Amino acid sequence: MARSLKDQLYRVVREAIEDGRLEPGLVLLEGHLAEHFAMSRSPVRQTLARLHEEGRICRFEGRGYQVGAQPGDAVRRSLGRSDFRASRIERTDTWRAHAESVERDVVLCSMKGRFELNELQLARSLSVSRTLTHRILLYLQSIGVVEKVKYSSWTVVPLDDTRLHDLYQARRQLEPFMMTRAAETLSDADIQRYLTRLDDAARDYPKVPSALLDALENDLHHEALMRGNNAEIMTMLRRTRPILLISKHLLGSSIELPSVAPFFDEHRHVFEKARARRGEAAGRALEEHLARSESQVQARLSDFREAGAIEVPDYLREVAPS
Repeated sequence: MARSLKDQLYRVVREAIEDGRLEPGLVLLEGHLAEHFAMSRSPVRQTLARLHEEGRICRFEGRGYQVGAQPGDAVRRSLGRSDFRASRIERTDTWRAHAESVERDVVLCSMKGRFELNELQLARSLSVSRTLTHRILLYLQSIGVVEKVKYSSWTVVPLDDTRLHDLYQARRQLEPFMMTRAAETLSDADIQRYLTRLDDAARDYPKVPSALLDALENDLHHEALMRGNNAEIMTMLRRTRPILLISKHLLGSSIELPSVAPFFDEHRHVFEKARARRGEAAGRALEEHLARSESQVQARLSDFREAGAIEVPDYLREVAPS
């Protein structure tokens, strides 16, 4: 799958900073970067936040960010093509690029309460066609994040404690069964690839981007389970995706990463049982992992509800409890 807009933009801006083409002290504004790369502000905002977290840019007394780890004399100038070696951002799968930022906004709001989503306003906000917007919403509907209400209105499905427990209950019923079957069909090369990625991430932890954490979750809870060869069960599991989205959009951004790697050892234990072709043992290991995971995610969700801040986009409107 093509890399998202925010990942491409991050690479381009990071390289420009590392090469010195964006000099220390240069002021980077969200609007200017969005205009230069002809994209919406959401991927720009996420890129700047990531660069700031890494210490490549910093906040200062004015608006925006400055290049460098510490604020200094502000350099204000226009951005040109020579500032970016690879300024072309590929949009081979535009709806997926936009879906990433919309998914994040919607998931964070779903943790806070009840919201309605206006499809027309979303199209205006993204500056895209209704066709593309509708495709994004159908994707979000397929993973249980939104539901259609009427012509152009959708409701964000609240991610409260009861729903989280129900989703985990579904996963505990389905995932161990699929892993038991998958252990017989997963190739040694695939299992080694999963283990190597876990080892690499464990070595670098906590300097691990949220995108990699999400990819590691996908290795076990989607890609490996697909080898259980039951498309109907995989369709059912798709509705439990909001559980993984909690960690994807909170860890390393809104919530600090735990001092100890969150799931690496437990994933490794499952894959090692699969490599030994002990299907039932791999299924039990996955079931135990899910049981432990629920309490951790419940606590993470509770902390975010209480203290986490969100910026509600203009296409979402909070609905008072009935």
